[in-house]
Amino acid sequence: MENKKNEQDRASYNQLIIQKEDQMDELTIEKRKIGEAIQTLEEDLHRGFQNVAMLNDEAARFGNVENNRLQRHDEEQSRIFRQLLQESNEQIEIGYHVGRRK
Repeated sequence: MENKKNEQDRASYNQLIIQKEDQMDELTIEKRKIGEAIQTLEEDLHRGFQNVAMLNDEAARFGNVENNRLQRHDEEQSRIFRQLLQESNEQIEIGYHVGRRK
């Protein structure tokens, strides 16, 4: 009788282990997907800001006096977006580690 109970407990624990491993796998997959999405967003923003810089340079050639102010503004926006993306990556990493510990 005791043997049967031990086997049932062992089977129960094995099932819980499998469930936790599956959850960890799902968490890893989701982390990777989010990381890829953020990286794609970062690349898109970088290309966009490069295009804006090229337009500002072109406007400067045609004598646009506002160009320096616009260029500084665009550079500041680019810096802010990079910082936000970096903070997002850090938050995702922290959340991932918290989830794995649970």
